[in-house]
Amino acid sequence: MSVINIQREPLLMDDMVSGLCLIPDPCNPEIDKSDLSGLLGIWAITPVQTHSCNVEVVDGYRRYFENTDALITFEPDVPIGVKTADCVPILVYAPDRQCVGAIHAGWKGTLGGIVDNVMEVLEERGVDPSCLRVAFGPSISRDVYEVDRTLADRFIQSGFGQYVHYPYGHDKKPHIDLQGVNMERFMRRGVKRENITLHSGCSFGSKKTDGSPKYASHRRSGGAPLRMLTCVMILSKTEKERYARLFNGIG
Repeated sequence: MSVINIQREPLLMDDMVSGLCLIPDPCNPEIDKSDLSGLLGIWAITPVQTHSCNVEVVDGYRRYFENTDALITFEPDVPIGVKTADCVPILVYAPDRQCVGAIHAGWKGTLGGIVDNVMEVLEERGVDPSCLRVAFGPSISRDVYEVDRTLADRFIQSGFGQYVHYPYGHDKKPHIDLQGVNMERFMRRGVKRENITLHSGCSFGSKKTDGSPKYASHRRSGGAPLRMLTCVMILSKTEKERYARLFNGIG
């Protein structure tokens, strides 16, 4: 495989935490041959995602997680992440307990409440929801995410009707705002709106300055295996300089 250019988009950054999205070039013909699992795995521990609502805590020496769509760690210098290509990647940081999390929320996880499951784990370990910081990565936007009425009705019946839209009239297919539903779940658990950063891009429609696609998109590509990696880690004082080049792109 030829050298692959991977862009870095900061999402959740401060002095002791670094969270970003790693974006392989969707126009590179070489990367359509692989989902880059090996390469992206160098950057972070990622679970075997199955669109579940299962959450695991990364601690000790365990580094492999089957049937899991959210990871949390309280350990410094342990990068964790999720892979997406239209689904919603979410990073969380609890400064009061010095822990971070990475969440993969497709429509199944969004509807099923993976955010609530993450919050339960965090609260059980003493995290104050009002202190939690949340950052969304690039995902398919509500303007593009068209679904059938049956699925839309399930979101409405679950109490998220304000995030079901009919951009072309009620006689046409509805659209769902997946970021909005997950944001709402966080706020209902006590996370402050000002501590939540939504992502303005769209994995399907956002373009670079030259007009080419900016992000990986399962829908746009017709199911190509390319994925983006959204990852986060707590940086210890002793290891901060060592990891700065890898995670922050310094130098």
